[in-house]
Amino acid sequence: MLFYNSLFTIILLLFADWLLTTTHAFTLSTRTCSSRVMKTPVPVPGHAKSAGAFSPLQAQKEATFGMGCFWKPSEELLKVDGVIDTVVGYTGVSNYDGPPPTYEKVCFSRDAWVEGVRVVYDDTQVSYNQLLNAFFEAQEPKTGSRQYASVVFAHDPTQEQMAQQWLTENSQRIRNDGVPATFTKIEPLSPFFRAENYHQEYWQKTRPRIAGMIGLMAIGSGVLDQYTPIVGWQSQIHTIANAIVFAGFLYILVERYVDTKVIQL
Repeated sequence: MLFYNSLFTIILLLFADWLLTTTHAFTLSTRTCSSRVMKTPVPVPGHAKSAGAFSPLQAQKEATFGMGCFWKPSEELLKVDGVIDTVVGYTGVSNYDGPPPTYEKVCFSRDAWVEGVRVVYDDTQVSYNQLLNAFFEAQEPKTGSRQYASVVFAHDPTQEQMAQQWLTENSQRIRNDGVPATFTKIEPLSPFFRAENYHQEYWQKTRPRIAGMIGLMAIGSGVLDQYTPIVGWQSQIHTIANAIVFAGFLYILVERYVDTKVIQL
């Protein structure tokens, strides 16, 4: 009986996690599409439409930064008004034409890989200069580490010029935690590889998992027995809760070895 209960709870957990991930992805997609629609310009009175009419997609720009470990900075940049999406990945190796790098290769190889964040933003709502300020405040660089370096990867000469100007104007700027603007380097854009899916929106997915695990462990330990309305079922409830926790840890471990697709953007 315990085997079947455990098997059922594992299946239930996998389905719930899939549903949570799918719902989150759908919500993000809907938010992105809505953002694009809202960027449709209002015609200016007295100005006739030209053949090359403005497209809402023209408001979308991209920027790429090296910000230290990319988990938290990618989430922080999503909070900036005008930022539509962020994608974490690997970049920093010029003229790279080999196979997509894995997380292990980025961590342990001698190649000059940088953990990067690709930002899609609406430049009618947030300027590149404002994005540079947000980048500086959100980054978590490590001194002497190429992987966790602070880098602005300029997509074009305009971004490079604006980044150089920003560095000049902020040469004396130091964050409260002691990180100076002089840590930041400017490099031309290099191939960007979208990291494994478990890295994407890492903390957005991990926080509810941790909260759920803590709650289930509390149930499995019997701490909440006094609040259980069904008397006599505590033992079964403990078993189910502990099985879900075990299955959850197993799922997270397997996810890292199965969901390993890395693609170039």
